[in-house]
Amino acid sequence: MGETKNFAQTFIQWLKDEKTKKKLVKTIGYIAAVALLLGTGFFTGRKTIHTEPNTVTVYLPGEPVEIQVDNPVPVYIKAPADTANIIADCIKSGKFADLFPVTVKDSIVYVSKEDTAAVLRDWATERFYEQKVFEIDTIGTAIVKAKAQYNRITWISSTFNPVVKHTTVTQIVAKKYAPFVGVGITTMPEVLVNGGMYFDDKYGASLVYEYNWQIDKHAIGLMGTFKF
Repeated sequence: MGETKNFAQTFIQWLKDEKTKKKLVKTIGYIAAVALLLGTGFFTGRKTIHTEPNTVTVYLPGEPVEIQVDNPVPVYIKAPADTANIIADCIKSGKFADLFPVTVKDSIVYVSKEDTAAVLRDWATERFYEQKVFEIDTIGTAIVKAKAQYNRITWISSTFNPVVKHTTVTQIVAKKYAPFVGVGITTMPEVLVNGGMYFDDKYGASLVYEYNWQIDKHAIGLMGTFKF
């Protein structure tokens, strides 16, 4: 009981000391200034809370569409009027020269049995074709395929792989002002208290309070911040 009484008396005397009073007033003033700044930022920030639409657009693969036509019928046929010089004309023009390894003598084309066999082989050869018509990120891909044999197109197909546009709109909560606070210590030795607010989540301003207990000095300052 006596120890408690002595501690109370010592504490009261410490409070009555003029230097102590000045320290307390300064400390309370600095703390009150920081608290006022934080409180103002907090309530101002709450009032500026609003929602903003966030739109996300993606293109996803759709259902492929494939159409095939067997043995398409020509809409127009143009046959040569004279067949006598068809081979000779091909040789002279260089067209299909690999099919006609013939001997030309006195402007007359001599066709051998081997030449006839090569023409028949080419006539019966199956040829498959595939051509990409277009590939567009926002539309899709179109491919045309075909098969030819016996001087005819035996089938032709078209495949379209579309992409489908999907747009998602969500509401995000945004603040015009966002308060923040921080505390720290240095090797000076100093105690740091930092409080302020961010504007538009990019620019910041804060009030910094510093107290060096070794030399019993207080300091207050301003700091600006910028988010990258």
